[in-house]
Amino acid sequence: MDWDGDGRLDIIVGDRPGNVHYFRRLDYGHIYLEEQELVTVAGRPIDVGYNSAPCVTDWNGDGLPDLVVGNLSPIPAGIFLFVNQGSPYSPNYLVADTVFFQGEPIEITTAYPDMHDMDSDGLQDLVVGSSSGMIACFVNGGTPQQPLFEEMEYLRADGEEIHITSYVRPTVCDWNADGTPDLLVGDYTGQILLFTGVPQSGMEPERPLSVRLLENPIHRTVSLLLELNGPEEAELALWSLDGRMIGAFQGIILHPGSNILQVPAGPLPPGVYFMRVSSGGRSSVLRFVSAD
Repeated sequence: MDWDGDGRLDIIVGDRPGNVHYFRRLDYGHIYLEEQELVTVAGRPIDVGYNSAPCVTDWNGDGLPDLVVGNLSPIPAGIFLFVNQGSPYSPNYLVADTVFFQGEPIEITTAYPDMHDMDSDGLQDLVVGSSSGMIACFVNGGTPQQPLFEEMEYLRADGEEIHITSYVRPTVCDWNADGTPDLLVGDYTGQILLFTGVPQSGMEPERPLSVRLLENPIHRTVSLLLELNGPEEAELALWSLDGRMIGAFQGIILHPGSNILQVPAGPLPPGVYFMRVSSGGRSSVLRFVSAD
């Protein structure tokens, strides 16, 4: 994720003692990283106990990068929460909290958390690997601003609960770009396994949409060309490189043939951004650079 807003992907990672490290990617070399100071809470390095496992997410929908961090021991809590009180590219964590399930701290041994909307309801669910080899999904029944976890189920593949050797670490992504969440799962043996998601019953996988950028880099406006066979309605969503939604546009009426859209997208800090364009059950994701 882009921690400092310079358009280059950085790394946020845990360690054995329980700290959270920030490795900044520099602007020279192929991939050259430089370790920065430890990420802090209330001015002191984050320390959640052994085996810290951070996930960067927007916990409360305010556009700021928050941290959900797992650790080795389930007591007093297996998953910690650090809500950002700073700015988008200068995080400031003042208080350490915990993530709750049914009103109690989550107790999972060697928790490896990730956040993703698993049921397409617009809310970020909590996916957690553990030393058991199983992957728990805590379903968010709250709001984008106040997550609430009252239901939990173990993720399944081919009708059976996923049960891998041990110490499973899941990452949710759309590996095959079909609009459904897939799983990349590492385990104690060093393997990385792929589980592809299945579209909901009655839904067809999303097909690519005929859309392209007319200008890249952009200057405060994203210019798009869409080719359509018939009249449709489109939705657009603008995201930063680290997965923060910056803006959304709905109800855009398109006509058959060529459609040129001028989408306001600025001022944006210089860097790399994504725009997801959806129309008629199809979608495409475009990558562009802001030059402002």
